[in-house]
Amino acid sequence: MPETADPIPDPADLDATRGLLAAGDPERRLHPIGMRAIRIGGHALDDLPALVADLGRPGPVVILGDATTMRRGREDLKALVVERLAPSRETRRVTIGTGRPELHADEDALAEAAAAIVDAGCVVSVGSGTMTDIAKAATFATGGLPLIVVQTAVSVNAFSDDMAVLVRNGVKRTVPSRWPDALVIDLQVIAGAPPEMNRAGFGELASMFTAPADWYLAGALGMDPAWMAAPVDLFRRGGEELLVAAGAVRANEAGALALLARLMTLSGIALGVAGSTAPISGTEHIVSHLLDMDAEAAGRPLAFHGAQVGVAAIVAALAWQETLETFDPDAVDPDAFDPDPTAVEANVRAAFGRLDETGAAAEECWRDVERKLERLRSVRPAVRRFLRDWPRHKAALRSLTVDPGVLAAAVGRAGAPTRFSDLDPAVGPGLAQWALGSCHLMRNRFVLADLRALTGTWTSADVDRLLTRAASIGAGL
Repeated sequence: MPETADPIPDPADLDATRGLLAAGDPERRLHPIGMRAIRIGGHALDDLPALVADLGRPGPVVILGDATTMRRGREDLKALVVERLAPSRETRRVTIGTGRPELHADEDALAEAAAAIVDAGCVVSVGSGTMTDIAKAATFATGGLPLIVVQTAVSVNAFSDDMAVLVRNGVKRTVPSRWPDALVIDLQVIAGAPPEMNRAGFGELASMFTAPADWYLAGALGMDPAWMAAPVDLFRRGGEELLVAAGAVRANEAGALALLARLMTLSGIALGVAGSTAPISGTEHIVSHLLDMDAEAAGRPLAFHGAQVGVAAIVAALAWQETLETFDPDAVDPDAFDPDPTAVEANVRAAFGRLDETGAAAEECWRDVERKLERLRSVRPAVRRFLRDWPRHKAALRSLTVDPGVLAAAVGRAGAPTRFSDLDPAVGPGLAQWALGSCHLMRNRFVLADLRALTGTWTSADVDRLLTRAASIGAGL
């Protein structure tokens, strides 16, 4: 990965961020940033009353959270939020998901949140990425009530984008939602989060070294014309600094947590302006979603999403390295990009039919994959151009990836899991192989695993070989 002298943008300076994006978007293809304020600092919570006064409408402030206790120093965070707002506004604290062993962003949670905010003048969400997705989806569905998000860890980028990961028919789906009006990242709150959550955030950001290559590939093949370098550059210019800061993340050092917060926020903004999760969500994220789907179907607890992403990103980096070393465009038949839909459907149903007795999960996946196949049939000219121009694309893809050994070492130094067996709960070999081998059969997104599958190099033997190679760098199973 080439180093860059460009400084990491300050996401709290929204005007400057908009200027950077505009400079890389002469055709004005990117979506506008819909947030009005971002506060990042050691005392950012102090700005909450003023933000509510500026953004709120008449009516009570509803503070949404789950049942998890969160702290800012020695104080209960949710009680502190109420204390800060109560002198000037009527407040109502609502806990979502009580009585459930684990909160998911499903229909029940969305209905519960929507009912709680019907008379609100402002909604303040305090909690995890899942809680934030619930708040975004609920306020979006009820007419766009003012929403202020208080971030409680640097675990995912859901806090700063306009999408939500929801559970539909047992399948994780990223759907359009809304931007928060304001985002508050109090670094004292972040420092008090469980260390494994912030370390999982490092794993989440490890996808910046694999997912942009997947997005570029989709663009080069005509599968995603939205590819653009500007959103990727927003967070990738911090890649070298992130790798260097890995040990400081493990030590919970303030500067490293601030860096994580900035990069995570920028990555969320990148998704929002691109109108897609593709800038930082590729093969590695699909693997994580599949692990979640299997756990939910079996009634098992979920590992941290970012931790799963970090483990999968190392294997994806190995897959990219192998592809860039061995891909031979002269050996590729463009007709391979028009697979038999009947055979693909059978593969989808075989991969996901075991998740539920009704077959709803498999049907949900097949609907998305069927749309991907329809696009594949229309891009044959782009495929031929891609194969003819492989040396140029190879150079571009190499610039978007990183040496897998470097990535594995950094994830390990950050204290995040590097092996599927290190996840909590641990993922066994069979489940890991299933998630990797089936990831191209889950959604309407073209990634490296799709290219490898179409060219016959994503078989179970190929996945096993990658996992064996991963073991040599302290990763994999």
